[in-house]
Amino acid sequence: MVRAFAVLLAALSVPLVIVPHAGAADDHALCSIAGSVAPTPGVGYAPQSGTFALKGTLDCTSDSPAHGDMTGTGTGTIGCLGGSSTATLTVAWDGGQTSTMKVQLGDFTYGTGGYGTVDDGAFKTSHVMLGWGREAAAAEMRCVSGGVKSYEFAGGIGLG
Repeated sequence: MVRAFAVLLAALSVPLVIVPHAGAADDHALCSIAGSVAPTPGVGYAPQSGTFALKGTLDCTSDSPAHGDMTGTGTGTIGCLGGSSTATLTVAWDGGQTSTMKVQLGDFTYGTGGYGTVDDGAFKTSHVMLGWGREAAAAEMRCVSGGVKSYEFAGGIGLG
């Protein structure tokens, strides 16, 4: 069921990420993202309440912006096999602009997907779609014991 939801989310998000809204000029970005997440109290086998801090680097297909650094914090139910949370993410774009967005995230197996809206700065009022796979050293064994205190991720984000 969780995998079916993940596949549906990915399939429905592709047109939203690739096709900018009517009248769009240079008001969209499609970027790869890689970084790390530090959950508190840690990620365990069963979803539990917690918080997390996120840091990542964006490399985009456009000339402007071409690069950004993302930071953020979130809260909700997090776990190795499922969960949902909300987060506030901020991107500091090359050229000095920033974007602040509020997103809803869903965790499934070893991935995260989400959507939201840019609330302030560059791309204000734009839709956001994101998704990434996550990896932690010896994740399966550590996850059973609740021992995942940080992990790395890689994926993509679209604004527009």
